[in-house]
Amino acid sequence: MTELGITTQTFLSATTPFDLRCTLRAIAGFQPGLRDVRLDEHGVRRAFTHPSDPSSAVVAGVTARDDGAPGVALTVHSAAPLTPPELDDVGARVSAWLGLTDDRAEFLRVAEADEPVRPLLAVAAGLHQVRFSSLAEGVAYFALVQNSAQWYASLHKRRLTIHLGPMAQAGGEDFVAFPDLSTLTGLTPEQFLPYVGGTARATRLAELIGGVAALDEGLLRHGPYEEARAALLAVRGVGAYTAHSLLLRVLGRPDAVPLEMEQFVRTAKGVYGDPPPAPDELRERYGRWVGWWAYTCRTALGWLDQEKKARERVERAGRLRQRPPASRRPRPSRGRARLGGAALAESSQASGLPLALTLPSRTGAPATSGAEAGRRTLALVGADGAAGHELAPAEGDAGPDAIARG
Repeated sequence: MTELGITTQTFLSATTPFDLRCTLRAIAGFQPGLRDVRLDEHGVRRAFTHPSDPSSAVVAGVTARDDGAPGVALTVHSAAPLTPPELDDVGARVSAWLGLTDDRAEFLRVAEADEPVRPLLAVAAGLHQVRFSSLAEGVAYFALVQNSAQWYASLHKRRLTIHLGPMAQAGGEDFVAFPDLSTLTGLTPEQFLPYVGGTARATRLAELIGGVAALDEGLLRHGPYEEARAALLAVRGVGAYTAHSLLLRVLGRPDAVPLEMEQFVRTAKGVYGDPPPAPDELRERYGRWVGWWAYTCRTALGWLDQEKKARERVERAGRLRQRPPASRRPRPSRGRARLGGAALAESSQASGLPLALTLPSRTGAPATSGAEAGRRTLALVGADGAAGHELAPAEGDAGPDAIARG
């Protein structure tokens, strides 16, 4: 793979308040896209399809501005010099990905007056919403997450990226961009099948991609909210959950959130206690900015929980250091016989002590080894560490209220 040899630098503005540190922290917690980026304390890099050639890629790097203005410094690596319109296109996609132009002033005004929410703003006032890098990526993910765990959908989306997206190299590192809609709409369910793990999932993916690609993306991003939502719901396989998810997490439209879902009920309880305000009460309080309430509160609660656990680990380590060293048990003499499994079980039962190991049963059932238990735990948690127990709602092929179990 050839290193991208042309570097172009520019600046992108952000609506205040904006804090790049919050953005980088949010990216680190955004499991569906974490494997697609290179992240450190200074900034983040990822690949995008080339503005004029979707079969090739550019790499965009984001760091802090050195002029003190709100926003980020953008460095774009490309194989050939970018024209001004091409550079503007890359900048617009980076800005949309990081939510740089989100106007959160009215939400923050309401949140400051909401006493239980105010402490969360101490850690997240400068947070802008991190989203999927493109409409194509978001549609693919929310098609794959139906009837599936989040970590599993992220794994299949990454597989699609690696096998179908254009690759590039910058700074000695390899990157791959998620393919755009024009590439994906040319694929059949049979062509998706090797990457998504099932015929029903491949069919649903092809249907959603084709249906959303036929819509006006300008309407989805900037048109009246209800019109955009209605257009999405008319697509075969898009239900209320997927429509809301695409509008908020992909297109950055905070007008509505399905607050009745368990994940948002938990968020409300974490902020207000149990019982929390009713969903309609929150909608009335935050109006068309209720999506920013959901995103900011869920993110900030997660950060506060991380900080609490970090403090507990430090305190626990300090207590362990203060303990006197444990005395060593005397070793058994060399001539003492070792107990076999059955004898150890009988010895433990006789003494009333619990078994330290899982032993074969008297009926001959196989034991569960530590390695096997570890593999089972990994299968439940997921290779990227994302929680694998929360399933997205099933959504139908025939409209928002139908249920598909494929």
